[in-house]
Amino acid sequence: MTKEEILAWFQKRLNRPAEAYDVYQVAKDFYQLGAYSRALACLKQYVTLPGATVVGRHLLAYCLLHLGEIGHALREFKKCIADGYHDDWQLVVELTLEIEEKRRQDPYAELLEN
Repeated sequence: MTKEEILAWFQKRLNRPAEAYDVYQVAKDFYQLGAYSRALACLKQYVTLPGATVVGRHLLAYCLLHLGEIGHALREFKKCIADGYHDDWQLVVELTLEIEEKRRQDPYAELLEN
């Protein structure tokens, strides 16, 4: 879904422009159902809205992780840490080690991903 489609869906559902809280709640519901790609679509919009918090970015990172986008998830977890969400340190270290191990095993894999 495009940004416009997502915001239009919220507008229709709420009869008003969506606020950050609204988008986060729907994304969280999708996440809890295991609909990670739908949650991701909402969370990508959420982080651009006024009033968005680091908790939403944290959930965005977990969606990316569940969808196998480890490099993108790592970047989002690092942003969470930079914004003061220090609970992600261990996961950042583990993902960094995992990515480095994959690079050692197949140094050309990174070229295929880009």
